[in-house]
Amino acid sequence: MTTPRAGGIPSLSRRAKILIAVAVGLLALLLVGPRVVDVYTAFLWFGSLGHAGVLRTVLLSRLGLFVVTGLILALFTFAGMWLAYRVRPAFLPSPTDDPVVRYRAVVTSRLKTFAIVPAVLIGLIAGIFGQASWQQVLLFLNRQSFGSTDAEFGMDIGFYAFTLPFVEFVLGFLFAGLILMFLANLVSHYVFGGIRLAGRDGSLSRGARIQLAAIAGVFLVAKAVAYWFDRYALVYSNRSPMFTGASYTDIHAMLPAKAILTGIAIICAAAFFFGIVLRDLRVPAIATVLMLFSSLVVGVGWPTAIQTFSVGPNAEKELPYIARNIAATRDAYGLANAKYETADAKVTPESLQTLTAKDAPSLQNVRLLDPNVVSPAFSNFGKLKDYYKLTDKLSVDRYDVGGSLTNVLLAPIELNPDKTPTDWTSRHMVYTHGNGLITAPAGQVDQVVSESGRDAVANAGGQPVFTRNGIAGKATVSQPRIYFGEIIGSDPDFYSVVGSTGDARELDSDSERSRYEGSGGVRIGNWFTRLAYAIKFTERNILLNGNIGPDSKIIYQRDPRDRVKQLAPFLTVDTKTYPVVDSRTGRILWMVDGYTTLPKYPYAQQTSLSDATGSRQQVAPGQQTQRRQVDEKVGYIRNSVKATVDAYDGTVHLYQVDDKDPVLNAWKSVFPGVIEPKSAVPTEVAQQFRYPQDLFEVQRFLLQKYHTTDANTFRQQNDLWQIAAAPKETPDKDDLQSPYYSVAAAPGGGAARFQLSSILQQKDQAYMAAHVSVASDGEDAGRLVVRDVRGLPGKQTPGPVWAVDLIKGSPPYTADNANIQALSPKFGNLQAISLANGGLTYVWPMYAQAQGGNTAPKLIKVLSLNPVTGGAGYRTTVAASLSDAGYRGVDAALATAATGVSGPTQGQTVPTPTQPGGGAQPPATATTPGGDTPEVQAAVKAVGDAWGAVLSAQRSGDQVAVGTAMKQLGDAITKLQDAESKARGGK
Repeated sequence: MTTPRAGGIPSLSRRAKILIAVAVGLLALLLVGPRVVDVYTAFLWFGSLGHAGVLRTVLLSRLGLFVVTGLILALFTFAGMWLAYRVRPAFLPSPTDDPVVRYRAVVTSRLKTFAIVPAVLIGLIAGIFGQASWQQVLLFLNRQSFGSTDAEFGMDIGFYAFTLPFVEFVLGFLFAGLILMFLANLVSHYVFGGIRLAGRDGSLSRGARIQLAAIAGVFLVAKAVAYWFDRYALVYSNRSPMFTGASYTDIHAMLPAKAILTGIAIICAAAFFFGIVLRDLRVPAIATVLMLFSSLVVGVGWPTAIQTFSVGPNAEKELPYIARNIAATRDAYGLANAKYETADAKVTPESLQTLTAKDAPSLQNVRLLDPNVVSPAFSNFGKLKDYYKLTDKLSVDRYDVGGSLTNVLLAPIELNPDKTPTDWTSRHMVYTHGNGLITAPAGQVDQVVSESGRDAVANAGGQPVFTRNGIAGKATVSQPRIYFGEIIGSDPDFYSVVGSTGDARELDSDSERSRYEGSGGVRIGNWFTRLAYAIKFTERNILLNGNIGPDSKIIYQRDPRDRVKQLAPFLTVDTKTYPVVDSRTGRILWMVDGYTTLPKYPYAQQTSLSDATGSRQQVAPGQQTQRRQVDEKVGYIRNSVKATVDAYDGTVHLYQVDDKDPVLNAWKSVFPGVIEPKSAVPTEVAQQFRYPQDLFEVQRFLLQKYHTTDANTFRQQNDLWQIAAAPKETPDKDDLQSPYYSVAAAPGGGAARFQLSSILQQKDQAYMAAHVSVASDGEDAGRLVVRDVRGLPGKQTPGPVWAVDLIKGSPPYTADNANIQALSPKFGNLQAISLANGGLTYVWPMYAQAQGGNTAPKLIKVLSLNPVTGGAGYRTTVAASLSDAGYRGVDAALATAATGVSGPTQGQTVPTPTQPGGGAQPPATATTPGGDTPEVQAAVKAVGDAWGAVLSAQRSGDQVAVGTAMKQLGDAITKLQDAESKARGGK
C-alpha cells in the first residue's frame, strides 16, 4: 500500500494576501509600537540623569539571555526532531486503521514548518523565562570573595552567593532542554514510524532505541552533577522547623545519600549507554528502576529513619548545628557586631530614681511633638491651599540648634496631584510643584498651657515653634520649590511640562509665578520627542500645545524611591524617605536608604521583609494603599548605599557607605560609575545620614530568638522575646510598637546622639526584656546596643501596654478623668528613655483638639511613669511630670531645657512636689460641676485604694496579684466615671 497524499489547501487571492499582511502589520504595530516608545523614552529618562548605561546594560543582558536560553532550548527541541527524521524507516506499512498515517503525510509535506515552528515557540517561551535570571548571571560573571567560609564544606561564602545559583540556573535549563529533546525525539519517532504501536507488541527501530537511550543517559549524567551540587545546597536545608541550615540528619544522612545517588546516577547513565551497544533495553530498564528505588530508599527513607529514630529522641544532637545557625544568622544580619549588655543587679532602687546632668541630652530632647499627631498644626501654620499637602507622619531628624543636637520635625510642602485642576494646561503646566519646608523643634512648644481642665483647648500655648524654609529661626533653604517628592510622586501618571514659552506660568503662590531652571527633566523641544511622549502618556496636548517650546522639559517618575530603584535595580529600598536641608546649596534633598540582599546565606535564617517590617505600614502619601516592604525572603542584608534625590531637579547620587560588602562590590563591577565612593559624600549631607528603620525592624524581629548565643537555650526556646505590643491609644500600627528616632545620650550617659530605639518584651509576658537602640552618629554609629533590663532590682520593668495601664490608673489621671474625656485627647508615642543610672523612664505626650477637629492638636499634658515604684506624673511639663513620678535631681537634668520640658514661662504652672521621697502626688480636684459630691469623693478614694493595691502587687513581683489589682483598679475607674456623669446630670 502507498501512503495517501495530503489533501490540497485552497490558495488565497493576491488581494486577500495584501489585506492579511496589512492586518498583521497593524496588529504588530499596536503590540510592539508602545514597547518601542517605552524603551525610547526610558533611554531619554536615564540619559537625563546621566546613566543611560544602566538601562543599556540591563536591556543587553536580558536580550542576550533571551537569545541564548531561547536558542539553546530551540536547538534542543529541533535536534530531537531532526535526529528522529534522519533515522526514520525508509519503508513503512500503512494500515488503514492507523491514525498516525494521515498525520505523517501532513508533516512530510511541510517538514520545515513542523520542525521550525515548535522549536521557535519553545525558544520564545524559554527566552522569556531565561531573561528573568539576568541578575544571577551578572553576579556570577562579577563574583567576589566574602573572605569567610561556611562551617561544613569550607567553601567561601561567595560560592554560595554567586556561583551556586548560577550552576542551579544552568542545570535547570539543561534538564528542561534534555526533557524537551527527549519528548520531541519520541513524538517524531512515532510520527515517522520509528515507534509503532499498531499490532499486538508494537516495535521500536534501532535508531529510535539508540537516540532515546543516549538522551536518557545524558540526562542521568546531568542528574549526577546536580546531585553533587545538591550537597552544597544542604546549608539552606529547612528540615528542622527550628532553624535553617544543615541539621544532624542532613549531615549524617542526606550528605552521604547525595554522594551515593551521584554514583548511582553515573552507573545508571552507563547502563543506558551499554544498552545501546548491547542492543538490549532490559539493562536501561533495570537502571531506571534502580534509580527510582535508590532515590526513595537512600534519598527519602534513610534520612526519615535517622530523623525519627535517632534525632527525635536525642534532640541534643542538633546543638552543634543550631550553634552554626545562630552564628551565621547574626553575621548575615549585622547582629554579630551588636553590643549586648545586662543590667547591673547591684544598682539600688534609690539610684534608679535619681537623675543627673548625664541624663540632660536624653530628657531635654523628649519628643513633646509627635510626628504622627501634629501634622495638622503644621498645615494650619502654612495656611496651605487644598492643592498642597503634608505627609500625615512628619519626618524626624537632628540639627544643631544653639550649639546643641536637637530633634527637629520637617514637613515639606508638596503638591497634591489629587487636588489639582482637571484642565490639561493647569494640571500639567501651572500646578507643577510644591513650595517650601516647615520645621519645628520636636522638644519645644511656644508656651506651656495652663492647668485649666477642659478649657485647655481654648488657651494659648502647646503649639510648635515654627520656622518656614529654615531650621530654628535660621533661613537655610534658598530653593524651596519641590518638583520631586513622596506626595507629588504618589501618582505615577502625573507629569509636568516646565520651561514653557511666554510669561512664567508655574504656580508658586496666588500672586507669584516662576519658570523652571533646573537640570532635571527630559527635553521635549523637538517634534519627534514630543510625539513619543504623546504616545507614552496618550495625550495629544503634549504634541499640539503651543506653549511648549524648544527649552521645555517633561518631568515624571517623581517619587524619590522609584528614581533610586530605577537607577539601581539591584537594590531593595527602604519604605520611608526623609527630607534634609543641604546647607551648602540651600536645597531640600530626599534621603533614601538602599539595601543589598541575598535570598539565602549558608546556615542563616531566612526572613520575610514584609513580615519583619509589618509593624510599620507606611501609608503612601496621596494614596489609600499602604506602602510595605517587598514580599520576599532574604538571608542576608546590608545597608550599603545611601542615596540623595534633589527635590528641585531630581538629581540622584548613590553613595557606597559599606566598602566591605561583596554583593555591592559585585554590582559596582556590573554598573561602573553608578555608585560613588563614600569619600564623595559632602560632609553636610553625611551628617544627616541615619540608621534605616526597615533594617532596624528586621534586626529587632530576629532578636526575638537570636539574642542568645547558647544553642541549648535556643533549642529549648525558654528565653524567647517578642516585639512590644503597642497601647491602643498610641499611633502605632499592627498592634506593635514602632521604633522611633530621638536625640539621646549614649547608654550610661555621654554625648548626645541621634538614635533609633525600641522595646522587646519577654514572650507572652507584660514586662520588658530589653531596650534596643542604635546610634546614627558618634563612635558607635551603626552598632546595635541590646540592653537586657531583667536584672534590675525590684519588680519587673513594665512593657508599654502595662505602663499605659499604670499611668491611666494612677490617681492624678483618674481624678482628672472627666476633663480628659471632654477633651477627646490624642496621644503620641510612649517613649522609653534610658537613664545614665542604668534604669529608664517612660514619657508620654498628650494632646487635645477641639470637638469636630477644626483646630490642630496641641500639647496639654506630659505623662510619665517611674517603673521602679509605679509612680506616675500628669503635668504640663516634663520636669513637673518626672518630679510627680518620684524622680530626684530633675532640676539638674533639665536645667537648660526648652519650653515644655522645664522652666517657668507665661501661662505655665509647675507644681512643687509635696513628697520629698518621690511617689505619686495627691490628685488635683476635677474641674467639673458636682465634682465634690459624696459619690464622686467615695469613687476617688476607691481609685486611690486600688492604685495602692497595684503598687503593692508590683513590688511583690506576683503577676497574678498584679492582674487582680489591675482589674480592681479598672472597676474603680468605671465607677468614678459613672459617678462623675451622674454629678453632671447625666443618666
